[in-house]
Amino acid sequence: MNKNKKSKNGFAAIIILISLISLVLVITFSLSVVIITKNKISENMISSAQSYYSAESGIEDGILRVIKSYNYTAINTFDLDESVIDQNITQKDNTTIIESLSSYFNNKRKIKTELALTIDDISFYYGVQVGEGGLTMKNTSSIAGNLYSDGSVSGNGTITGDLIVATGMNLDSNGMWDTYNDDLIFGKNGEPTDIAMSFVPASSGTLSQIAFYVKNSSPSHEDGTIRIVENNAGSPSTIELATTTFLSSKVGSSYSWVNSSFSSPANLISGNTYWIIIDVNSNNNKYFSIGRAPENTNASQYSPDWSDGSWIIDVAGGYEYKAWIGGLATSVDGLTIDGDVYAHEIINSTIEGDAYYQTISGSTVNGNSYPGSPDPPIAALPISDGNIADWKTDALDYGILDSSLCNISIDTTIDGGKLECFAGFNPGINVTVTLKGTLWVEGNFTLSNNVKFILDSSYGDNSGIIVVDNPGNESTSGQIIIENNNIICGSQGLNIAEDGCADSNETYILMLSTHSGLITNAIEVSNNADGAIFYAHNGTAYIQNNANLKEVTAYKLSLENNASVTYESGLANASFSSGPGGGWNINSWNEIE
Repeated sequence: MNKNKKSKNGFAAIIILISLISLVLVITFSLSVVIITKNKISENMISSAQSYYSAESGIEDGILRVIKSYNYTAINTFDLDESVIDQNITQKDNTTIIESLSSYFNNKRKIKTELALTIDDISFYYGVQVGEGGLTMKNTSSIAGNLYSDGSVSGNGTITGDLIVATGMNLDSNGMWDTYNDDLIFGKNGEPTDIAMSFVPASSGTLSQIAFYVKNSSPSHEDGTIRIVENNAGSPSTIELATTTFLSSKVGSSYSWVNSSFSSPANLISGNTYWIIIDVNSNNNKYFSIGRAPENTNASQYSPDWSDGSWIIDVAGGYEYKAWIGGLATSVDGLTIDGDVYAHEIINSTIEGDAYYQTISGSTVNGNSYPGSPDPPIAALPISDGNIADWKTDALDYGILDSSLCNISIDTTIDGGKLECFAGFNPGINVTVTLKGTLWVEGNFTLSNNVKFILDSSYGDNSGIIVVDNPGNESTSGQIIIENNNIICGSQGLNIAEDGCADSNETYILMLSTHSGLITNAIEVSNNADGAIFYAHNGTAYIQNNANLKEVTAYKLSLENNASVTYESGLANASFSSGPGGGWNINSWNEIE
């Protein structure tokens, strides 16, 4: 009996031991499966992350190739740390789409980015536009197109289009708050949206032009509205006297004065209080800053919406602005005009179209006459100090160029950049210069020896920019001189057989001078230049005998004997790019697979 009991107890122990061993084996196996599974998951996660970062490397490689204009094909395949990367680069208008698919141990990740070329749209609506310095035309000089001048026009030339001479203007002594103290952000969510500045004019007349000391936060903005309104118990009212567009394209990324003019100016009375409003939409990514002037404290207000009357006094300081009052007499003297004429006074001129004026003498009008017509308003020039500052920054993004390029003697491609030529940029005889990016020449710029200066084909439908500016020495430097027998072309390139530009694709090289000297000219041209737009920002453009140009804009302009400007319609929609190597924005960057 005891023996059987012991036998049974031993058998039970064996059963229990076997059960325990089985349980341990099951647990061990389960743990092994869990560990192996987790390891595989971990390995997959690591492989997936590796694949993702490899795909990002493919994107970054594509961006570098595009921005630096390296040679590349649309489809590229390469290896990176055991990853295989398939890169696809495509173009759509001014946007480059880069897709990168990476495979690392069968883990695939795909990323896409859109890289947009920064484009500035500058509209040249007139064959010639001139600032307050006005225009002088010598015998047989001509303008084929319309002319808008903010100063008087005289001479013996011919204009085939309309001639508009704006009222003269003076900076109002009360309308100048320009001592920078700090700034105010406006047009951003959570910040003031609309801002207003009080204005008590010292003299009566039309409010011809306004300038604000502003900067932007990003390259793309929506335009706003500038409103001139009456006073309502110390705040802006909703009674509008004049409006114009607040052009975001003229606002640069650093502070500068941005001018705006009114097509229908408000008539203001000295001593009365008015308000100047900037009305913009609120946006977290697209907003502006305006400088504050401490002497204008409590004269400026802000609001979430100008039309609801909820204005708040800005006790920190007033906003910087300048205001010009028009009403000074300007004139047209001695010209032949095939179109209509709008001017305060017309003297000794022949007009085939209609004439709108206050006074007229010694003139023939073959159309209808409209005495007592109001003077035309000022038209602000199309390029601002902010635009110029941004273009110089774009050039600096390319880097500082070797000064040996100032006097090149062989055919050369310039990728863009800042070129310090204090003794002047002047290529040698028969040299072809190809421009691939925005160029800032610090010094003078001269083409004198049968030079061919062309825009690289990579610009496509966009135009390029050369800024000639020597900061601090604008009165003595920064001149552009184009002598005989030189060729300037847009991205259409050369027609070698005819020794000129190929058929126009309406692209140009904007050649801009900041020279402001009173004795010397900012720009001198004595040669045809089909592919150039000449712009004298603060000085005189002097167009010599027999030169035929497409577009001239200047503070002051002189057309000598036989000089002519023939306007090309595409100038009204000219788009300027920093070139394929600069001025890019990443519009999107996201995983798509």
